[in-house]
Amino acid sequence: MKLNENPIFITQRRLAHRGGVLAPVLIAGLIGLSLLAGLVAYRAVPADFRGFTTLHEAGKTFYAWTIAAEILVLVIGGFSRVSRTLAEERKAGLWDSNRLTPLRTSQIVTGYWLGSALREIYMALTLAGMGLVIVVLGELPLTLWFGTQWLIFSAALFFWLIAILAGLSFQRPQIGVLAVLIFLAIQPFSFIFPGFILTNFLLPSYGIINLFQRGAAPEKTYSEHDWVQLPHFFNLPVPPILLSFALQLSLGILLWREATRKTANPFQALMRRSEALAIFGILLVAQHGLIWGLWRGRFPNEAITQHPYPSDNPDSLFPAVHCGTIFLAVLILAAASPQPETVRVTILRRDIKTLGAIFSQSAVALALILGALASVVLFSHFAGSIAKSWEIYLIAAGNLVGVFLIFALLFEFCRLRHGRRAVGFLALWLFALCAMPFILAAVFGNSAFAKLSLLAPGVTALSSMGDENLNYLLGIVAAHFGSALLLWIAWQREWRKLLARASVDSKPD
Repeated sequence: MKLNENPIFITQRRLAHRGGVLAPVLIAGLIGLSLLAGLVAYRAVPADFRGFTTLHEAGKTFYAWTIAAEILVLVIGGFSRVSRTLAEERKAGLWDSNRLTPLRTSQIVTGYWLGSALREIYMALTLAGMGLVIVVLGELPLTLWFGTQWLIFSAALFFWLIAILAGLSFQRPQIGVLAVLIFLAIQPFSFIFPGFILTNFLLPSYGIINLFQRGAAPEKTYSEHDWVQLPHFFNLPVPPILLSFALQLSLGILLWREATRKTANPFQALMRRSEALAIFGILLVAQHGLIWGLWRGRFPNEAITQHPYPSDNPDSLFPAVHCGTIFLAVLILAAASPQPETVRVTILRRDIKTLGAIFSQSAVALALILGALASVVLFSHFAGSIAKSWEIYLIAAGNLVGVFLIFALLFEFCRLRHGRRAVGFLALWLFALCAMPFILAAVFGNSAFAKLSLLAPGVTALSSMGDENLNYLLGIVAAHFGSALLLWIAWQREWRKLLARASVDSKPD
């Protein structure tokens, strides 16, 4: 079926036109014309613009403002529109009605994916046209326009797929929009290490800035704001456009599969284990591949200066990646964790009412797999120096596995014990285990309390470079595994209760 024949796309297009597209397009045109007028004025009277020294510099500045407005409209505005449209139609029952039609799930997803944000697409195309005129008048290479537009539209399509999943998962679309705003708020902090942080390539800021910097004379020494060099993936230079496109394409395929599967069966978990594991693996390997050249498998003994463009302050990079790995795993586990009632129905159908059957379907098993994968990828930084840094590796790897296990066990325990109040109690437990030790350290002025946090052992070991008491950190990791064991016992107890209720309910009257 062609896109113009897709009834959902046609409906969304009619709704967009009925709501009015002329005014938004005119607003985008006025923004573009204002920036174009500035460039024309500079060409006429360069002396009136003291901030620019050349026509190329003025053209790049005005075009940069144009694509900034385009990103704001297409990525953020489009994400909000797609997620809000899908959530509202689910609430009104229209989405369920569409699922009952002969349309395939892929056609339903395509209609919402490409039809909901048509108004934003019209505005972005207007800005892109104005940007092309600015590029020509500014005597900039056309490759700058083609490259930046490619990155912007590919990023928009990628984030709209995430918006589809947000609209299918949350009753309130503001939650998904808030997540994107948080992502964009922390994005500037990744500029400290521009070529090393993965978010600079998912939202392709590195590729866009690299295109602007192309042709500029590279500095002899690396600076925090140097975006000229190519990023290195396992110490091999890779074009940033290719890296961004490869990440968005591979992850987009997996997100597409999840969106169609969720459309076919909305009562399943947001992610299947296979897709969750693949997404985690792609992001983890990509992130560690970007920083691998700093130590070349001999952490922490390799000289930092051997990297083609080393950072002036790399000590905080590895701990930041460690925290990012934990945050990503928590999101993956939350998305792939099935509801207890879903597991209960499954074991009733299979008539295998054992804890082993439950474990095979729960997020706890997935946590172990994610922990094993993270440990293997982490080992790539220690392979050449494991004889001297095995304690650091054990602490970091053990910390990852322990946190994954504790979160998965806590999440399912709270769901089993507290039902609809599970999220609140989960937040309470995580606050006590992660944030409370830091508060106690500040109150009593003793840093030993801070090291009891779930996040502390791995971060401390990776940033201390051997100056910390590693045996003490190993003891803390062991204590965390002890906590995981207690949670395992409580988890088993709650599942036994549910199995007992399932057995009673399944007996004939």
